[in-house]
This record gives sequence, C-alpha cells and structure tokens, in this order.
Amino acid sequence: MPRIFTRSEQSRINGSRSQGPVTDAGRARSALNRTTHGMYSSRVVLENESLDIFNLLAAAYHGLFEPRDQFETDLVENMVNARWRIRRLEAVHSAELNLTTAQHRVDVKYKFGPVDPATQTALAYRAGAKNIDVLEEHLERQHRIFLRSYRALRTYRKGDLPPQDKLAAAESALPSPPPQPAPERENPGNEPSARPQPGAFRKIAILIVLLLSAIASTFHWNATKSIERTPPNSHAAL
Repeated sequence: MPRIFTRSEQSRINGSRSQGPVTDAGRARSALNRTTHGMYSSRVVLENESLDIFNLLAAAYHGLFEPRDQFETDLVENMVNARWRIRRLEAVHSAELNLTTAQHRVDVKYKFGPVDPATQTALAYRAGAKNIDVLEEHLERQHRIFLRSYRALRTYRKGDLPPQDKLAAAESALPSPPPQPAPERENPGNEPSARPQPGAFRKIAILIVLLLSAIASTFHWNATKSIERTPPNSHAAL
C-alpha cells in the first residue's frame, strides 16, 4: 500500500524537486519578485529617486548571487542597500561641489579674477569642506557595509561567489537617473559683479576724503593739547 504523505511533506518533496528559474531572464524576474514586495524598497528609495532603477539593481544582485536561504538573502539585500546609497552619495558629492561653486562664483571672480576649472574645484572644496567631509564619511561607511556583507557571504559559501567584474558589469548596465538641472548662475549673460570694483576716479575721491579726515583730526588734537599746556594764571596776567 503506497504511503500517504501529509500536505507539508508533499510540499517539501515538491520543493526539493524544483530547480527554480534556469535562464538569466527568469532568475532576474524571480529576484525582482522577492525585492518589490514588503517594506524593503520603501525604506531605501527616497521620494525623488527611481524605484524602477532600484528594483533593477536588486534583481541584478539577486540574479548573480542566487541566495539559497534567508541568511544569504539578507546579506545580498545589505549589499544592494549599500550600493544604492553609494550611488546616491556619489551624486550628492558632485552636486555639493556644483552648488558651492555656483554660490561663491561672484566672490571668486572678485578676489581672484578668472580661474581655471581645477582652481574652481579647489576653492569649492575649501568653502564646503565641512559638508564634503560629512558626505565622504557616509560614503566610506556604506563601502564598509558592502564589503562586510560580501565577505560574510563569501565565508558562508566557502568562496563560491560570482567574480566582482560581473557585479560591476551588472551595475553599469543600469539606466542612469535623469540629469538634474544645474544651478542657475548669478546674473547670467555678461555676469556683472555683485561687488563692482571702484574705478580710478572713485579711488582718488576716497583717498582725498581719508586724507582730509586725517588732517582735520590732527588739527583738532593739536588744538586740544595747546589748551591743556596753557598755564592756569596766564589769563589772569592778561
């Protein structure tokens, strides 16, 4: 008489026979199904970022690593999370330099005159050093999170991982986010300086005023001292 299996036993047997998707497209679709449900995407993707590109990134990583249990799935999701934030921070780093350059363009022109792009970037780093340092600290932290998860997965699998060049190729195939408009330049066109440099006549007028003020102060000081040096009884003798 054949053995009658319970529902859980039959499900376990059927699951062991299933090999899952066998093509790259099928694996990508399967990975995408795992990552588009639940709260994971909403915790990582900001409102002004593309959820579709994030899902493509997650699908690429799940398709390459093919996590076999929950532990491996968590490690792969940590790597996806870190890579998404690395991409974000790299974009923010460039935007911070562009904003600082635009914000101080007039001051730079007034102090240094026309400068080359490398000098503009150096001055932007100097002006926004505090914000840039914070961004680079966050960027370094996300790199550490990615490497820690990657190494943990490599140890767990005893080195059975896809080569890293496949990871780079998978990520480079992702569509780029739409470019953000560059900050509007102050006084576009002829770009007159917000601090007009004084002309020759104005400089001469300023020097004359300062000189007359100095002479008047000197006469006032001498007159005050001469009164103080006059003997008290000199007026009585007169």
